[in-house]
Amino acid sequence: MELRHLRAFIAVAEERNFSRAAARLHISQPPLSQQIQALEAELGVRVFERGRNGASLTAAGASLLPQARAVLEQLQRAVEQAQRAGRGETGSLAVGFAGSMPFSAVMPQLLHDFRVAWPEVELQLREQPSRAQIDDLVTRKLDVGFVRPTRHAQLAELQTRVLLREPLVAALHAQHPLADRPSIRLRELRHEPFMLYSATLGSGLREHTLALCLKAGFNPRIAQEVHEMPTLISLVSAGIGVGLVAASMRRAQMPYVRYLDLLDAGAHSDIVLAWKRDNASPALRNFLALAAPEHAAAPPG
Repeated sequence: MELRHLRAFIAVAEERNFSRAAARLHISQPPLSQQIQALEAELGVRVFERGRNGASLTAAGASLLPQARAVLEQLQRAVEQAQRAGRGETGSLAVGFAGSMPFSAVMPQLLHDFRVAWPEVELQLREQPSRAQIDDLVTRKLDVGFVRPTRHAQLAELQTRVLLREPLVAALHAQHPLADRPSIRLRELRHEPFMLYSATLGSGLREHTLALCLKAGFNPRIAQEVHEMPTLISLVSAGIGVGLVAASMRRAQMPYVRYLDLLDAGAHSDIVLAWKRDNASPALRNFLALAAPEHAAAPPG
């Protein structure tokens, strides 16, 4: 049984006339009659009674009609769903992000715009350190990730795009003698206990902080290692020490914490979008198209 046989059957059943049904299907009457005959031969029963007044359904035809309509409607739905999935309008997108990303202007704006543009795509959001995101991007557990620059053996398998270059700022307790200043040079903190990002994470921020300190003429005295920027700020609030964070973390509004601009050259951190080079997900394609240069907003003040 072919779909064209069902279409022919439905047309004749609704028009109750072979000539009108043939005109509706844009074919001549003989091929239409042949299709109905082929359908009846397949079923082994007659589906129409032919007469001077047209065609009327037999009991078998009346039983077949709602089922035939359902088959064609289901086929149409399947076609539409496949087309929508191919355009990235449905499905899911697994998005990784480091703990500091929600405080930036870039990630919340991108996710909001994607949700508005493709509301039926399920966003699966996972908070992970940058190195863990790279692991999961390589193994396809994530489709795309918001990461900070870091070293990784499989980084070459990923495509990356810098979304925003953020200044780094010094986070100090509100009662620190330098806390009321608007800016500072890193060498002025050389005697302070530092919170540093954990070595086990392979964080690029750890390496960058150490490099900036060395350039400023000192090795920082490490008071505590942390995994994410929000944790570092909470420890600054508790008076454990000082640390460097992205300027967007000012939005964290942690009590007893002051943020000072760094005057040192190179005191910045990039927000990078990363994805597997051969990931052909239509939803990912749409997300990347949305992550256009206009989303690389000016660094927060």
